[in-house]
Amino acid sequence: MSADNRAFTNPPPGPSQPPHQPRWAWWVVGILIPLLGILVTILVSRPGSSDDKSDGNSGAPASTRSSAPAGSGATPDQSADQPAEKPSKSAPAAKPAFGPKVIEADTTNSGSYMEFDTSEPLVVANSTPKGADLIISASTGGAPDLFVPESHMTLAPLADSGAAPTADECAASVQRNGTYTLPATRGGGFCLTTTEGRTVYLKVITAPPAGLAKLEVTVWA
Repeated sequence: MSADNRAFTNPPPGPSQPPHQPRWAWWVVGILIPLLGILVTILVSRPGSSDDKSDGNSGAPASTRSSAPAGSGATPDQSADQPAEKPSKSAPAAKPAFGPKVIEADTTNSGSYMEFDTSEPLVVANSTPKGADLIISASTGGAPDLFVPESHMTLAPLADSGAAPTADECAASVQRNGTYTLPATRGGGFCLTTTEGRTVYLKVITAPPAGLAKLEVTVWA
C-alpha cells in the first residue's frame, strides 16, 4: 500500500480537548454568583437610591409660603402677614342715669305715685301724674304694697343676694318673673321696667303702713 493510500485509510485526528478546570474554580464561581445577587439587591433597595428619589419628587406637592384655613377667604400671603385677632372684650356695665339714692314716698291712704323716666324720680302723693311707673300704698290697711299702674307686668322680685344687680340682671328678672303687684317688704329688692323702657332697681329700707317709706333707687337709661 502506498503512502497516499495510508493517508486516506487512517481517521483524521479529533479536536483538541480543552484544558481540565480545577475543582476549586467551580467552588469560587458557585460562591460569587449568590454574592453578586445579594450585592445588587442591597444597592437597589437602599434608601436614597435614584428610583426612590424620582418617585418621591414626583409625588411630593410643591411647598407653599403659608396656608390659610378653609373658608377664611384669606390668601396665604394675607394669612402670614396679618396678626392674629385679639379676643373681644366684654361690653362695660351700663352706668346709672340716677342713683343709687334714697327717696321718700308717703304710703298713707292711696299712697304715692312714682315716675322714673324724668331726670330725677318724681314722687306725687295722692295723685296720678301722667306716665307714672309705680305706686306704693297701704290702702288695704296693713303693710304697704307696690303696684304697677294699669296692671302692666313690669315688676319683679329680686332674691336677696347682698349685692345690687346690674341693669342686665334686673331687666332679665322682669322678663322671667314680671308681675304687677308685690308686698313692699322691708329689705326687699325689686326690679322695674318703666313705660319708656328704663330699668329701675328699688330696695325697701322702711315701709310703714302710714307715713314716709324710704326706697333706695337706681335708674339706668
